[in-house]
Amino acid sequence: MIKYIILGFVSKAIASLDDALTRIPVAASLTKKRKGRIAFSVGTLIALALIIVLAILFSSLIQEFPYTRYIAGFLIFLLAIGVHFNLLSREKRGEKITKKKIKKVHKTKISKLITAGFIVAFITLIDDAVVFIPLFLESTKATISAIIGILIAAIIQIILVVYSAKKISKIKHNKEIASIGLIILAILVIIGII
Repeated sequence: MIKYIILGFVSKAIASLDDALTRIPVAASLTKKRKGRIAFSVGTLIALALIIVLAILFSSLIQEFPYTRYIAGFLIFLLAIGVHFNLLSREKRGEKITKKKIKKVHKTKISKLITAGFIVAFITLIDDAVVFIPLFLESTKATISAIIGILIAAIIQIILVVYSAKKISKIKHNKEIASIGLIILAILVIIGII
């Protein structure tokens, strides 16, 4: 059980590094107050819950195929390539998430900040579902433990968003760090550690 909590935590931390660094400046630009960043983060948690459900559904589909671990590892490796070469970048697809796109939100109600947090998080977290899939290929107990680990990592990231948004947004080479982490994760999935 502890093993899967740790695996869930590490997987979420690695997979969401680049995403968190995308969400932090957006949250900081939408609201200057801690209450607003908390509302934005609630939207992030709702999006994460939806992503987890999608990953569980997809993992139940690929369990029917032989060599499931190789499929999941290969998907994570492709994700690492996509992250490294900006193939998944919202800027390339014309979906750049900016203050301009969600311009009016910072002057409105908490519910709109929650909605903005959900939208931004869902867009940035959708690729993380690929990383979560191998965690949900085991027993129900292991799946629940992995979800706990994922949620612990998410809460730590949210605390960082709420209290350190400006400092964290200055981290350099996030793309490279995320790519290397994803490649290591893919190898661990393929050899059966995860």
